[in-house]
Amino acid sequence: MAAAAAVKLPRAYEEREHVPAPADDPTHFISLDYAEPSPIMIGFQKGWRTLKRTLKIGLVAAAVGAYPAAVVLSSYVDDKPIGIPAEQSWAVPGIAVAIHKIARELEGAGWAANRPSWHPQARLTALPAWQSGTADALSQHVQLISELAPYEGAPDSDLAAASRLLTEVPGEPMRPRLTAAAEALNRFDTRASRGLAMRPMPEEIMTRELALFAGWASEDRAALSDRINARQEGGWPASKEDIAAFYRAKAHAHVAHEMFAANVDKAFTLSDTAVLVAADRVEAAWERAAEMKPILVSNQSDSAVLTPNHLASMAYFLLEAEEASRHLIELMEPAAEDEVIEETSVAQTDADAEIALP
Repeated sequence: MAAAAAVKLPRAYEEREHVPAPADDPTHFISLDYAEPSPIMIGFQKGWRTLKRTLKIGLVAAAVGAYPAAVVLSSYVDDKPIGIPAEQSWAVPGIAVAIHKIARELEGAGWAANRPSWHPQARLTALPAWQSGTADALSQHVQLISELAPYEGAPDSDLAAASRLLTEVPGEPMRPRLTAAAEALNRFDTRASRGLAMRPMPEEIMTRELALFAGWASEDRAALSDRINARQEGGWPASKEDIAAFYRAKAHAHVAHEMFAANVDKAFTLSDTAVLVAADRVEAAWERAAEMKPILVSNQSDSAVLTPNHLASMAYFLLEAEEASRHLIELMEPAAEDEVIEETSVAQTDADAEIALP
């Protein structure tokens, strides 16, 4: 009976699918005693360690070199030609050049001499000398125009004020002074364009400013000569005094060239070929001196093989500019005297004709 009952059970009850299978032979497990890491992973690990080391070294180098790099980047001397927009109308070209020159220094590097001691520009030598020479040259040129545009027997008040403001005062911020000087120059030019101020003629300005430029060249050549004679053998290519003398002379040459170029087209007529040739020589000579811009100023001995003497080169260019300027003055003065004599004779003829009338 029991056997018959067991046979009647469905076959599903006789299956043993939930019974765990017997364990395999332990000898079939893979042995890891001689396993090695993947070469690809080893390469990734080495690359990561190298990248981290490079980043650390780069951060340290950036932290150490950031300040010197800022010093180099802030030492830019902008000696490009000054372009006056065609839509602007100026009564006196020299005033336009002065205003745009001031704006360039304020909008560009800023005034280096007024920087605090921690600022990168406080470590510079070339840029402060360039800006100081520029302000000094503009001040003297504006003073010259003020003498040629008197009001009631005295120099024009706006021009005289601008000349004083363009003069550096130790310890006093220069930006407010330059801004006020530009405003005074603009007031004068506005009054001159409306006939409310005396407007000096270009040919009247030319001879006086050429004499001023020649004086700059003479003074700068003397300063450069002193530095050349005082040079020390060996050491750095140039001292701070050498660099300052070079860039101060360069600033004077740049202002002289820009002022002359702005005025030359209106000062001469096409009738005198000798004067025109001499004027071209003057402009070229001042341009050569103004465009000198070595990467490192050198004041080495004359027998130096690799490094030239930039101070001697600048002194030579200034000598050429001075001689060309004085030669042009000599050519212009007789022409001016002839014009005065001719005007006097015409006036005398007119007076005689009036007397002869019944």
